[in-house]
Amino acid sequence: MDCAIRLRATRTGRVHSGHLPRTRGCRLLIPPPPFRNALLVELHKLNVPCANGFIRFAPNTPTLCGKLDQIPLPNKKFLYSSSSKNPAIELHGRPTFAAVYRLVDHCHNVLLTARNGSFEVGPTVKLICSYEIHLPYGNRVALRLQMGTGPKNTRENDLSNIIHEDVQALCRGMELSLEDGESRWRHCSQPGDPLRSVQIVSEKNSVRLNISVAAKKNTSAMWLKVWWMDKAVEETVGHCDYGWVLSGDFCISAVREAKKAWRQAEAECARLGGHLASVLNERQQQIMDQMLIHAPGAGVDDVYWIGATDAVHEGEFRWSDGLPFSYAREYMNILNIDYTVK
Repeated sequence: MDCAIRLRATRTGRVHSGHLPRTRGCRLLIPPPPFRNALLVELHKLNVPCANGFIRFAPNTPTLCGKLDQIPLPNKKFLYSSSSKNPAIELHGRPTFAAVYRLVDHCHNVLLTARNGSFEVGPTVKLICSYEIHLPYGNRVALRLQMGTGPKNTRENDLSNIIHEDVQALCRGMELSLEDGESRWRHCSQPGDPLRSVQIVSEKNSVRLNISVAAKKNTSAMWLKVWWMDKAVEETVGHCDYGWVLSGDFCISAVREAKKAWRQAEAECARLGGHLASVLNERQQQIMDQMLIHAPGAGVDDVYWIGATDAVHEGEFRWSDGLPFSYAREYMNILNIDYTVK
């Protein structure tokens, strides 16, 4: 590329293809955000045939081409942290595009998919954060939270329990709201409140925590620490390993890391000791649907390979594992892109 343009270091801004010279490629250099901030970039317009060009936020991110409404929602935005090295947006070809960018707190829309872990927010007097903990289907999220203004080395048996929420009170400290499926839970730690602790097990396989700190500068800094781990739903997981669910006599899992042709996907399953999944009845179909719908990072446009093939006789479908083809849904014949391992 022979074109490089540096974006202005402002709290908010907008850039579009009309700002660029008529070259076949360009790099938009991202100004490093201040410490404890991040720069959120969101595409608002895109139109470029995939054969002619694309946009990419970072080297290991998906290439974006076609029209904007064809791109999954999570791929339309990207967060550049203060620790990003040489951040830049790559423009190949001549894409027609428009994007907006703005400074946000470093903990803006963080997605956590590890089996267990922890994170801290603060101590601080002003911050807006959001974290989503999303585990594989068949696992609930077991949470332990500590929040307040007390010292971090307080022994657990010295902590006050959170026993109620007051949705009407104006929060002048740290406000925490937890979204768990259809359930909502809110708590506020006001300046001077004792350190409090609570343990929660989610209803579904994901939870979202929205944290807002708006204390005055002369008050004690507020902080929050969160620990999480998986808690298997035995009737869903059975004897299967983490990340797999029970379907009939088999364990199934969704594999989303790479796009493969059907034969390549089946060969990969065979290498792992299985096959692309067969679906023998309505119950197994429901299990697979739930697993795919609730997979971390799932999108409405996601599609998967299963084991149905008519490679032997065109129009005559069989399961790759040799089981009888006695149950089918119309949409099975068009499932493609990724694959499900059994």
